[in-house]
Amino acid sequence: MPFKVRCKCIGFVGDLEHFPCHFDYTVGETFTYDGERFEGRICQGLFRTVIPVVHITMFSGNRHHERVLFRYSGPNAKDPGRKQYDGIGFRPLKAPPEGVDEKYFLYFSGKAPQRPQELISKGGYGIPCHDCRTSAFFVCEPIDLASGGDSLPYYRREMSILEKVKTQPGMSSDDILNKFTDWEREEIYPPLTGINVQLMLEELAEVDYIEIKDGKAYHKNPPA
Repeated sequence: MPFKVRCKCIGFVGDLEHFPCHFDYTVGETFTYDGERFEGRICQGLFRTVIPVVHITMFSGNRHHERVLFRYSGPNAKDPGRKQYDGIGFRPLKAPPEGVDEKYFLYFSGKAPQRPQELISKGGYGIPCHDCRTSAFFVCEPIDLASGGDSLPYYRREMSILEKVKTQPGMSSDDILNKFTDWEREEIYPPLTGINVQLMLEELAEVDYIEIKDGKAYHKNPPA
């Protein structure tokens, strides 16, 4: 089930004073894609980067970094003397370097990062502007379930699951599956199977329609 995606300008990496944005983007400006249509202003300078990122985020949400080992390995520093061990020359850092804000080093929180909770990206996938002098920088993140285009059948299925959760909070995926008749499970596309229901519950949770505790689903308020 695809997500509705929002891209938001969070700042400018380049020299905005000497090379102002010719598209006149401002921090906080957004555009969205709902599975069928883009809404909002999109500069051509983003075309080469925005489409692949939107596509990835539509289907993986904030989980596109989940299997990237680098995200679980903690901060490091260049150390040529370690090249004989790792082949490149880095060493793990035991504490944040002097003068560096500790917020960039969550690894030092006292427990090793776990998969996938600790270091999954929650700030979105970065999108840089093509003009490196200005470098408007966007983050792309899931904000809702996509309901446009060929996403509509999946959206309707997830809404039907949500209604079951509203009616009886605290059900597992198997409990929810059993709330549908054989015909409802097998004759409506997409068919409902155990893995489909589980994945749809995870996606509903990712955009805050529900929360999952101990494998059971509970209704929450929909996305703003």
